[in-house]
Amino acid sequence: MKIERLSVRCIQFSREALHNEICRASSTTVSEADLDQVRYLGSYLSNSEAGAATIVVEQPYVDRHFLEEYANYYATSLFPPPTKATRLHFFSTAISNRKFSAILKKAACANFEAVCNKLNESYLGFSVIRPLADAPIGRTVLKTFNHNATRCYTLPPHAYRVHLCGLKLSVCGVPFQQQEQAVGACATTAVWSALAQVMRHDGGRAPTPFAVTEAATRHWLNDRVFPAASGLKNEQVLEAIRQFGYAPFHFEPGVKTELFMHAVKCYLRSGIPVILKIRYPDENFEAHAVTVVGFREGDATIDYQIDEKPSYYLKTKSMCRLYVHDDRLGPYSRAEWHVDENGYVQLHYLPHEDGFEFFAHDAVVQSAMVPVYPKIRLSAQDLTGFAGELLPFFQYITGQGKRDQLTADLRFCLAGDCLKTLYKSAIPADRLTKFVKQIILSRYVGFVTFSIPDGPLAHVIYDSTDMRRAAPAPAPLLAILLYPAYAEHTSILKEYLPRALVL
Repeated sequence: MKIERLSVRCIQFSREALHNEICRASSTTVSEADLDQVRYLGSYLSNSEAGAATIVVEQPYVDRHFLEEYANYYATSLFPPPTKATRLHFFSTAISNRKFSAILKKAACANFEAVCNKLNESYLGFSVIRPLADAPIGRTVLKTFNHNATRCYTLPPHAYRVHLCGLKLSVCGVPFQQQEQAVGACATTAVWSALAQVMRHDGGRAPTPFAVTEAATRHWLNDRVFPAASGLKNEQVLEAIRQFGYAPFHFEPGVKTELFMHAVKCYLRSGIPVILKIRYPDENFEAHAVTVVGFREGDATIDYQIDEKPSYYLKTKSMCRLYVHDDRLGPYSRAEWHVDENGYVQLHYLPHEDGFEFFAHDAVVQSAMVPVYPKIRLSAQDLTGFAGELLPFFQYITGQGKRDQLTADLRFCLAGDCLKTLYKSAIPADRLTKFVKQIILSRYVGFVTFSIPDGPLAHVIYDSTDMRRAAPAPAPLLAILLYPAYAEHTSILKEYLPRALVL
């Protein structure tokens, strides 16, 4: 029996070189591999913010996700594809074969950790190339573009660990892959991306796409399970999320489009990807599922009117860009959304270059589905309502001249992350010390920050283990911490909110 040996080689990055390597790994011709996903991957990596300079080819590579699909589907085909995949690693510095050999020798003779850390500085991530002609792009985890004050991604707290010839590398990103209709629909990959993030956040192992399809079809069938070309209904997507231990929350824009946008931003700020169901105007095109994994704040605001009171608008900074995992295009695809003249939320892609004509059309956002930790029983809409109840007070203390500049930032976070944020804030040390010694927090809390351009006014903390109830039931308010410039108003809050800790 012939023993298969690992082959590792370095090539200079170019879009043509990437295309050729994908062709070689998937056993396709150059013309057959001219897929949007392949071209988008080249576009993303060649962008100046990524700056790929080297591809390190690792072949063969045993990928858990593809191997599970192979064992349960392809192995029973008359002419199955190869069992092994190829993994491509991307670096932003030039690495030749000779230089890579020198790096390995240095790791063997000198400080192993230092060599790994130095190489990791230029590591951009990896892409598993499946031996499938029509769907070569498998599990792909890429570093996001440069972070700045306005960009927010739903990244896991721990980077993905990668081993290349024994060298330890890491990359922090949200996994993406191209849909392969034999074992998963577009909704399958959308759910898989979202669950991979939240399960890693809670210390679990990300599921495989095959496991997502099985979970979605375990108790609800509308067609054959495999091939999975018929797609998944909303009920199946929600059931798949439940099967992995999360509580799915499903909501639609309806007539309250601003509230819908507030809710989507709240979940993204909480590190929870949002699955959007979209539909293009072409009636022959079926509904499609994508995963929003981040956004970029703009200068405008999303204004949601509270209880139809003319002067009470809860405002949050707008999302001028959404970053979307779309299995038909690629990871972190740029998009924007707006409300059209008919009141529909429209999603529009903004590729970095021409050549993606299909994505020039606007898609209508029909609904959103979110995999939420089960004990986060408050919804983003509930948190928005609670913030709206406090809006008159904060408008009062900011004064007439700045009330229109008042914004609220809403999110759910672990109690430890909440306290970490407070420690890094400008709340005086004596007050914060008193606070942390008295407060009892649920594992996840609702965290609202009211701000004006001059800076934050206050942090408001809610218990997330209860729901929003009708009056006279009080809100599950745990604490309000006012910044020094507004501390004189604590007496008012203490009088009207006796159940909360006000400092």
